[in-house]
Amino acid sequence: MDAKTATTSGELLSTAAKLAPIFGARSSAATVERRLGPETVAQMREAGFLKVYVPRRFGGDELHMVDVLPTVARLARGCAAAAWVLAVYQVHNWLIAFLPNAVQQKVFAEGPSPVIVASLNPMKNTARLVDGGFLIEHGSFPFCSGAAERDWALAGVQVLNDEDEIVDVGALLIAGTELQEYDDWFVSGLQATGSLSLTCTDLFVPRAQMLSYGAACAGTSPGLTHNPESVFNAAFVPILVLNLAGPGLGIAEQALQDFTESLLSKPGAYPITGEVRSNSSQAHILLAEAEMRVDIARMLLERAGCVIRDASGAPGRMSRTLAAKTCVDTTWAMRECMYAVQSLFLNSGGSVLNPKHPLQRAYQ
Repeated sequence: MDAKTATTSGELLSTAAKLAPIFGARSSAATVERRLGPETVAQMREAGFLKVYVPRRFGGDELHMVDVLPTVARLARGCAAAAWVLAVYQVHNWLIAFLPNAVQQKVFAEGPSPVIVASLNPMKNTARLVDGGFLIEHGSFPFCSGAAERDWALAGVQVLNDEDEIVDVGALLIAGTELQEYDDWFVSGLQATGSLSLTCTDLFVPRAQMLSYGAACAGTSPGLTHNPESVFNAAFVPILVLNLAGPGLGIAEQALQDFTESLLSKPGAYPITGEVRSNSSQAHILLAEAEMRVDIARMLLERAGCVIRDASGAPGRMSRTLAAKTCVDTTWAMRECMYAVQSLFLNSGGSVLNPKHPLQRAYQ
């Protein structure tokens, strides 16, 4: 069931604040299962989270990413894995707007919130040009987060002609039932994302279901003539980079809160003196530095999102220099979040070695 009316960024944030503790209560079980439960994905859909970047003509909201990232970050404060899966589901629905209109109509036929997973890196797989489309002879597509609940998948490939020359790179849209799961998701962090591989053998994909990365970057994808709104004119690569930053920001924000709360109850290094750690100047400096790093990250991400939004409404394409700068802002923001969490974790004592400790999960 989909949310039927347009959703504002404020409503999304409010709903995320309510769902975060619910998802958080399931996070331990999801980590053991190495996937999110279907009830979590169903609640994402019912909340309207999956349609934020979908064209309004299909019931979507056409929001800009700068308005959605705070929602993803807020959800990550309850369950980082759920936030990660949500973020990739969201941007994959945005990518459908680049495909021919008939394909868009097929994907959104049952509502604006399909679950589309992806392995967008084209370097590990090939598809051969054949009459009417493409043939994937042997495909193995890794890191398909949230794969268990898929309706569709986008599979990154290099397209080969009869002479084995690469003539294009992009992603092929494939029905979820046409791909098999290969469970290779054994990792130390974000286990609950269920980012396993999807495989296929001798699979034909119609030509219309090809998302060419070159055309997408140039703004010449066939679907854009049916979706002239500025959100679909956003720079292709910067959007895909910025999209992954919301969970990291939320993890760092929650780590700050968890560390601060621990200071109020934790004794000092020499409990016999009656000192408490909240009176320690060293702890104050540590916390202040971590908080400044998270503030810097938040500001950098907001700036990157605003630059992408503003450029999408201007004539022409975003310059390569500006695109590179937004990607640098995003990656630097994640660097600041990483260092903030790392410093809090390393200065929290032996208790953080407990796998259930919130800072242990944040550090992973």
